[in-house]
Amino acid sequence: MLRFLVTAILLLAALRVAFAQEHRHPPEHAAIHDQFYSKWNRPDNRFMSCCNQQDCAPVKEVRYWNGALQMRRESDGYWLTIPPEKLEQNYDDARDSPDGGSHLCSIGETVFCAVLGTGM
Repeated sequence: MLRFLVTAILLLAALRVAFAQEHRHPPEHAAIHDQFYSKWNRPDNRFMSCCNQQDCAPVKEVRYWNGALQMRRESDGYWLTIPPEKLEQNYDDARDSPDGGSHLCSIGETVFCAVLGTGM
C-alpha cells in the first residue's frame, strides 16, 4: 500500500510539472497565432522562425526612450529595447501587423522580432 501511495504521489507531481509547462494562448490570441505568429520569420533572417507558442504576444505599450524604440511585455511588465534589425518596418519585405496592433516575440531580454501597429 505504501509503495502504491508513493508511486501515485510521484506520478501526480510529474503530471503537475508537465501541465504547468504547457502554454496555451488565450482565445483572443489563438487566431493571431495560427495566422501570423506560426508563419512569422525573423526580419533579419527570413529563413529562421520568429516565434514558437510561448514567446509571442500583442503589445499594448510602445515608447521611444532615449532615442530607442521600446515595447512593454505584458507577461511581466518588462520594457524591452527593440534592436533596429529586429523590427519589421525596417525591411522592404516587412510583414504588416495582423490586427493593426504592435506585436513582440522575445524570451528574457532577447528580442527575436517586433512589428509596430498602425499609427506608430
